[in-house]
Amino acid sequence: MSLFGAPTTSYDHITGLANDPRPFPSEGEVEHLGHALMTEVLDVFGKDALEEHASMIAHCIIGGIHAAQQRIEREYDRASNELTSLHREFDGSEVKDTQIQDATDRSRYFEAVSVVLETFRRSAERTYEVQTGDVWTPYRGSTSNRLTTFAVMEAGETLRRKRQHAQKGAEPTAKYVVFRGVQSANTQADAERIMAALNYAKAQCPDMQLACTGNLGAEKIAMMWAKNNSIIVHKTDFAKAAGRRAPFVANDTLLALKPVMVFYMPTPVNPQNERDAEASGIVLNIAQKAGERGIPVFKVAATKVAA
Repeated sequence: MSLFGAPTTSYDHITGLANDPRPFPSEGEVEHLGHALMTEVLDVFGKDALEEHASMIAHCIIGGIHAAQQRIEREYDRASNELTSLHREFDGSEVKDTQIQDATDRSRYFEAVSVVLETFRRSAERTYEVQTGDVWTPYRGSTSNRLTTFAVMEAGETLRRKRQHAQKGAEPTAKYVVFRGVQSANTQADAERIMAALNYAKAQCPDMQLACTGNLGAEKIAMMWAKNNSIIVHKTDFAKAAGRRAPFVANDTLLALKPVMVFYMPTPVNPQNERDAEASGIVLNIAQKAGERGIPVFKVAATKVAA
């Protein structure tokens, strides 16, 4: 709490720890910038000759902000590693004490800059999603949210926050829940079934991360659920050179993550035609392979999640 009783946000806490005489922009200012930028981009390009490219342009701009944040986080990692080394070598001398303080200041500064950029990116993301109905994800890999990963802690806990963030986002130890579904599952009824299934998954595995291909329809709905529930999303990257086999390569890539559960939706809840009513072989493929590996498999169906 502040002196006047207003709650201190994670943004305020982390930027407040940075030992820099220059003020950081407020959280509201950064959020407004992200919203205004994305609104302007979609307004200008979302008409006339560039209409069909507006979403791609907006997606790439958000990706650029994300790339900048990643560069700053690498600086933060280097400063934090230096701080770890100095703590290990600390001998009680004034020189070492000064070096530790300088390294702490650098670490906190880069963390604060990263949080500003994350806030900028998240605001642009939300505006993009509301105006386009699409979900922004990196073209490769995953993204985690520092502000939702870190709890507000006492000053001097920079290293402990970094370790918790690294442990939460480290892919080799992550608890993945794979979701695979058809593009034609894109109605409100489909969304209700998908969200119910993923709520069940989260209840069984509270620290889950969602893994999917980022395909349209069911998987876009799943990614939107993950965003709304502060769940890390891992969109698999697979060899497009595989041609017709690419969707099956994607299935193998997802299963290589060694997920704790696999959810699959081979048809929409209410098929509109015979083609939609026919179960997708690609989606059935991942369910079969997961079952053969002993991974718990759940079908997202019209009335329930079936094991």
